[in-house]
Amino acid sequence: MKYVVTGGAGFVGSYLVSRLADEGHEVIVIDNFSNGSLDNLKGVDVEIRKQNIVTSKIPECDGIFHLATVPRSFSFDDPRNDIEVNCKGMINVLESARESGAKVVFTSNSGIAGSMDLHTPIDENYPDRPTTPYDADKLVCEHYCKMYHDVYDVKCANVRFATIYGYRQVVNEKINWRPLVATFLKRMKNFEKVYINGDGTQTRDLTYVRDAVQGVIKAMNSKIENASVGIISTNTETSVNEVFDILKEKTGYSIAPIFTEPLKGDLKSMKLSYNKASELYGYSPKYTPSQGIDEMVELSG
Repeated sequence: MKYVVTGGAGFVGSYLVSRLADEGHEVIVIDNFSNGSLDNLKGVDVEIRKQNIVTSKIPECDGIFHLATVPRSFSFDDPRNDIEVNCKGMINVLESARESGAKVVFTSNSGIAGSMDLHTPIDENYPDRPTTPYDADKLVCEHYCKMYHDVYDVKCANVRFATIYGYRQVVNEKINWRPLVATFLKRMKNFEKVYINGDGTQTRDLTYVRDAVQGVIKAMNSKIENASVGIISTNTETSVNEVFDILKEKTGYSIAPIFTEPLKGDLKSMKLSYNKASELYGYSPKYTPSQGIDEMVELSG
């Protein structure tokens, strides 16, 4: 099969590209390298195009994995650019799929459900309550996918990611990109102080990158074409304080964390049901947070 992966030089995208290439597929990567790296694709036999997803011409192919996005953590800093990349990029992908007949798998975000204070599994029927421009844009993009399927018969499947983590996830201070596990691990390895926003009791559904990748591939290979949404998660809550403690134990770190002000739009709790993704795509997570962090620490040296 011939696939296009937008954002394919990024963290999740590069794992996906490597997996597809290993399976013998032809892969074209489209990435502007604002948050991706050629190092992530070193030794992988794929075509790489440095292009902007909003204006790039997407070649004819069998399927498009659309991962290109502006990170959630600073969408309040420039919401206009958020719309430019996330929404207009989605339209470009869908128009290309409309012309070529390719199936689109769009990676959305579980933050669409807003702050989940119930500590019970949240599913796709939970009310939409976006708390950042990024979440609102992702929700709009899901609707675009549904609209293009209904009007133009474009084949689409949507997946909502929980909090993805793993080796090769980088901290990019220039663009204020500080993913939870990667940031803690980097600071601990460098014996630097670790800062926790809020009181650290906020929870995340930590989903290892290899599980995220098997989820999107299963979505592409599934018979789902009507833009149905399935959550890729573990159905398990892990608090920020617990992440600190797990990493502290695995790295031998001994410095107490420093607690700071909560982030704007931060989620208080996250526990996401993957039952629908299991039914639609056959997805099931393989890694617990402890197992995933174990591999992440080992690979990072």
